[in-house]
Amino acid sequence: MCNFFKKTTTMKIGDVFSFSENRTRILMFDDKEIFYGTVGENDNFVYSKYKTMRYYRTSREYFNENSSFIKSLKLTEKELQIHRPDLPLRLNCFTSVFWTNDSLEKEIDYLSFLKTGGISKDELEGLDNSKVVIIPNSQQQSNKKPILLVNKNGSFSGQEIMKRTLRIQREYVKVDKPYFSRLKKDTKGLSGIGMYRLGIIGNVPSYYLGGEMSMMEWESRSFLLEEKELHTIT
Repeated sequence: MCNFFKKTTTMKIGDVFSFSENRTRILMFDDKEIFYGTVGENDNFVYSKYKTMRYYRTSREYFNENSSFIKSLKLTEKELQIHRPDLPLRLNCFTSVFWTNDSLEKEIDYLSFLKTGGISKDELEGLDNSKVVIIPNSQQQSNKKPILLVNKNGSFSGQEIMKRTLRIQREYVKVDKPYFSRLKKDTKGLSGIGMYRLGIIGNVPSYYLGGEMSMMEWESRSFLLEEKELHTIT
């Protein structure tokens, strides 16, 4: 497919593209990933009535190379309020530390955890929303029970998000395996920590807990490495 995207437009939220043999609209994006939804000929989202959903996603590079621009549109105010494309797609991603099964209830223990990972409190990113759903993961990358967090002040600071996600994830951490991998015997899994946009649950933005990069990025990188090794062998 010709890449009309690069030649004709700068991507905006709400824009309509032809992608993967479907008519799609952009829900949100950053420099790494595109989140999109399929639409009908009237350009309304197919799943617009769903209050719980996981967004379709792909890498920005792949989308750029395999999509064609159709036209510009804007999300409605209602769609903006529900999907909150202004929120980050990823936050508090660090490479030098992994989730812990310690409670970290004492402030000194929490600060020690940050120090171990070379993390400054000032670089922790928060969320400008009163509610967020957090989805912890087993280290075999299996989503666990979603947890609704509410802040009556209207937003979460970086410190609050970090502390609360550490407590949520701790139940699923095995200290002898400091990485995520679907393979039990895999010793080259996804390390680090991070929080990544998944979709909405009850019209509340949802994020899953993972490693230093999103699961999609990790799987894409692993696939490319396998392909490279295969070509090297043959």
